Amino acid sequence: MNELKRLIPYVKPYWRRAIVLAVFAVAALASGLLEPYFLGLTVDRGITAKDMGAVALYGGLLLVSAAFLSLFNYLKSVWQGAIGTDVVRDLRNMLYRKLQYLPFSWYTTMPTGQIMSRMISDMDAIEQYVAFGFTTMLTEGSTFIFTFIILMTLDWQLTLAVLLPMPLMVYAIVRFRMKIDPAWVAVREQMGRLTTVLQENIAGVRVVKAFAREPHALAQFDEQNMLNRARNIDRAKLEAGAFPMMDFVSGLSFIVMIMVGALRLVQGSLTMGIYFSFTWYIWSIIWPVRMTGWLVSIMRQAAASAPRLFAIADAPEIIRDPAGEEEERRVGDGEQGRSHAQEPARVQFEDVTFSFPDDLKTPVLQGLTFTVEPGKTVAILGGTGSGKSSVINLVPRFYDVTGGRVLIDGVDVRDMKLSELRGQIGIVPQETFLFSAMLKDNIAFGRPGATIEEVVAASKVAQAHEFAALLPKGYETRVGERGVGLSGGQKQRVALARAVLMNPRILILDEATSAVDTETETAIQEAMAQVLRGRTAIIVAQRLSTIKSADKIVVLKDGQVAEEGTHAELLALGGEYTKLYDLQYREQEVQHGDVITDEAMLVA
Repeated sequence: MNELKRLIPYVKPYWRRAIVLAVFAVAALASGLLEPYFLGLTVDRGITAKDMGAVALYGGLLLVSAAFLSLFNYLKSVWQGAIGTDVVRDLRNMLYRKLQYLPFSWYTTMPTGQIMSRMISDMDAIEQYVAFGFTTMLTEGSTFIFTFIILMTLDWQLTLAVLLPMPLMVYAIVRFRMKIDPAWVAVREQMGRLTTVLQENIAGVRVVKAFAREPHALAQFDEQNMLNRARNIDRAKLEAGAFPMMDFVSGLSFIVMIMVGALRLVQGSLTMGIYFSFTWYIWSIIWPVRMTGWLVSIMRQAAASAPRLFAIADAPEIIRDPAGEEEERRVGDGEQGRSHAQEPARVQFEDVTFSFPDDLKTPVLQGLTFTVEPGKTVAILGGTGSGKSSVINLVPRFYDVTGGRVLIDGVDVRDMKLSELRGQIGIVPQETFLFSAMLKDNIAFGRPGATIEEVVAASKVAQAHEFAALLPKGYETRVGERGVGLSGGQKQRVALARAVLMNPRILILDEATSAVDTETETAIQEAMAQVLRGRTAIIVAQRLSTIKSADKIVVLKDGQVAEEGTHAELLALGGEYTKLYDLQYREQEVQHGDVITDEAMLVA
């Protein structure tokens, strides 16, 4: 229940509409309570007295109250649905905004399928509770209370007799609630696992098909789907076991009312009108209690979903703007300041240490110190696990250092606003992600206001214009989810064009030409030579041509700078770079007929 209380701040903005809803609910309650009353008067003052005028009068009032009941119930349903939908919309927007600002480290421990399950299935459970469950609980509770008061006023003895079986129903409800809580938690958790399997196999469909693993994917999904079925059957069994008991108690109360009421009629201590009124009113007593089981199920379903949603809301935003400089985040925040002066930046790593947040005891970088001078290109080289990716992730603050500093023009990146910091940096990741939008929108993602001429110019630099012009609708062609309509090399050139269009001071390339053929790579290298001129560039690359053209090469080993210098200088040292070069690049150089003798390098 504490988690459900956290929904209150999202309801408060709609308190005026809630008052209107309360008015409709009270009007519907009053109309519903008047119906049995007018029925009783119709019988006692009309039928029993053989007065057709009274029958017409009270029968007409009964018809009017029924009409008002229908009208107010309609208005109540519309307003409670609207309020519930708005509350859930605000909650969903808050969570989605939170997801945009959570650090990379959070996503490494939270499967995408779990996020999707929480934002859809769990949110639906909250919406059902806020829109209908909570309001219905209040209205049905009020109906029970006021009906009880009326019945006690009409005939307190008959009322108490009718309520005798009710403790059995209360017992059934309490027992049902104790068992349904863990059942709904299990259902929600299993739905998250099922969604995770679905998301991963759909996203990795090419890998599945490439290795002919469709049967494995089917078996994996079927296993989770069967577990999901089992969890829901367990939950359904609990409901199936509880609701019939409630139906039995409801029927028992009705039977008591008939028997005791008939006895009172025979004795003459009860009028026929009151007896008919009781017959109607009794449902206003039984139905709210009967509804309690359904309402408990909805409430416990929401109670199981709320902690999963607020786990996202409570996740710490480790990477934040400097204290005192945070502004209210709005849609489109960060689009300003994308146009920067062309002066290249100096990037410095000063005694940097770094460990991933989920494994602080294992250092990835240790005492890393090197400088990228303004307008120069530095290639980062090293074996697997040497820390190359961590280096380029620290510059835009995808992660924060655990020791030391990363500086841009002498300013610690942690002292810069994230929008300003990242607005200066163009990044081409190793794994290119494209949105299911038009090609021009993907290229202009970092600069939404760019003209088509600017998009085309950036595409020409990245050697993307040639294939873009051949697409069915040119730059207005939709590339499909994750760019499924493009080849790997084409997607990587789109990513290059996206970075070029931002006109960044710092360019970070992570294996930016790994998915292109040699001919395309040559064309891109020639074009990028102009782009890199006058910009600070940090490149993680495996291609020999990229490494040789760098102004400086930094060789990493075990998270430290093992060597740094030009290609020729490092080969002359005969150290770590020479070992990597001999293992990975010597054959490439021989194949290109570009063997450089040690003597020639020394002369150079």
